Amino acid sequence: MKKWNYLFAALLMSVAVVFTSCSDDEETDPGPSLTIKGGAGYTSDDVTVQVGSSIKIGVVGTKSSVSGNKLTRFRFILTSNNIANTILDSTFNSDSFSWEREITFVSQVSGRLSFELTDKGGMKAEKGFNIIAQGPETIKYTGIELGSSNDNTLGSFFSTVDGNVYFVNQTTNSPTVQALIDFLFVKNPPALPSIGNIIASPDDEAAESVPVFKLNLWTTRNQTRFNTSNITAAEFDAIGANYVFPSFDLLQQTKRTNGLSVGNVVVFRTKSNKIGLIKVVDLYTKGDKMKIDVIMEK
Repeated sequence: MKKWNYLFAALLMSVAVVFTSCSDDEETDPGPSLTIKGGAGYTSDDVTVQVGSSIKIGVVGTKSSVSGNKLTRFRFILTSNNIANTILDSTFNSDSFSWEREITFVSQVSGRLSFELTDKGGMKAEKGFNIIAQGPETIKYTGIELGSSNDNTLGSFFSTVDGNVYFVNQTTNSPTVQALIDFLFVKNPPALPSIGNIIASPDDEAAESVPVFKLNLWTTRNQTRFNTSNITAAEFDAIGANYVFPSFDLLQQTKRTNGLSVGNVVVFRTKSNKIGLIKVVDLYTKGDKMKIDVIMEK
């Protein structure tokens, strides 16, 4: 009986040695390798860019050194608001892989760009980085009060450079101040007696018809231009520190706005090509004056 016990114990030891030996010799398959291209000209880490700009991205991959399984699929994915959108899904059969592309962001987005490489055995490698594409920085002027030609308590001229309102006696003989002025407010100018409340460029003919403004004496008259818009007052108020302003339509540009009402939002472009929005906050029933808010590219 002892002899059988010894034999059984020896057999168990032998089996244990065999199993231990096999475990040590096995090599875990790491799957395919994937690396995001870096260096000059490439974006490979978390980044914030402005809408309209481009980045160059790329990856390189190789098959597993253990399994040797061919690479069969590549996916390029943008995940935003917890929704994954596959931008590229490509299949092939290769030992190695290289891909790159320049991408342009046409709208605001916040999410993750990821790259996924799969081999024939179903093993995957994934790399990625976070991306934020945002509009230009904004600057906001609120509660700006402007007076028309017959309201001497408020200035009629506004500068988006410093956010200040200027009077006629400050602008007439000062080319330096004139160079700051982007638009002015007037109600029913002599050239258009029934047009109502308008905001006009300093080089507008209707504004020049107002004798008290003395625009004919200015040596510098900035060429601000306007577009109509469908932007609501609520949408204007929701604009934050960054914003993608509407494209300015050169074919529809005007030197003045027309018959403004409370809540109207108009688009303007300054001489320096900065885009902005004007919202009419108030048109007072007593006195020819107006209150506006302005948001523009910083």
